[in-house]
Amino acid sequence: MKARKELFDKAVKLVSEHSAFSGAKEEALRYLLASEDVLLREFSKGQQVFPCHGIKKAVGLVLTGSCHICKDRKIVETKADGYIFGVNTLYLSADCDFSLMAAQDSKVVFIKKSAVDWLLQDDFSAAKSYLEFLSAEINSTSEQSAVLKKASGESKLAEYLLSRPRNSKGEVSLPQDFLKLSKQLGLDKNTFFKAIESLNSDGAIAFNGSTLCITDEEKLKKHV
Repeated sequence: MKARKELFDKAVKLVSEHSAFSGAKEEALRYLLASEDVLLREFSKGQQVFPCHGIKKAVGLVLTGSCHICKDRKIVETKADGYIFGVNTLYLSADCDFSLMAAQDSKVVFIKKSAVDWLLQDDFSAAKSYLEFLSAEINSTSEQSAVLKKASGESKLAEYLLSRPRNSKGEVSLPQDFLKLSKQLGLDKNTFFKAIESLNSDGAIAFNGSTLCITDEEKLKKHV
């Protein structure tokens, strides 16, 4: 990468501060960023930054300016200089599900996959920090997925219960086979029963023997 010393030093500092590269030695990062496999590109406001023509797999660093993160052609977030992208998708075979557009005139550093390969193969501590970052990302994604799945289960079950006839005691008429009901709602068994447990713990529903009762309709509506 060819750049003025102040920009080069800024790039070294920003990359070293990212948790994925925190284990790399400064000398190795300087050598990496000075290599031909690291490119500095300039973008005018409104230009697409990533995916970038001629660069398929790379880690990117917004060195100056700012960029919009877009999904399904809609801006979902704006990131200022210092933002690093592509770390968690560099070694995936699938294409990224987002794109970047320059929110203002910007300079972006692209560290090609071959350069990252060299760093991780040459420095064990760098490889360790990169793997730790990826592991943390996987755990975070799994936790978010579990939360969304749980919320979806509660919402589907609550909506179903509110649509069912009930008597003066709030008892709801339900199929005897709960497994068939879970399939009808598009939920697996564990998600279905966790949804029942959650609504019960919240006080929205209760059981009178084997009969399910809606004890607080307003609480149940909040789960929809």
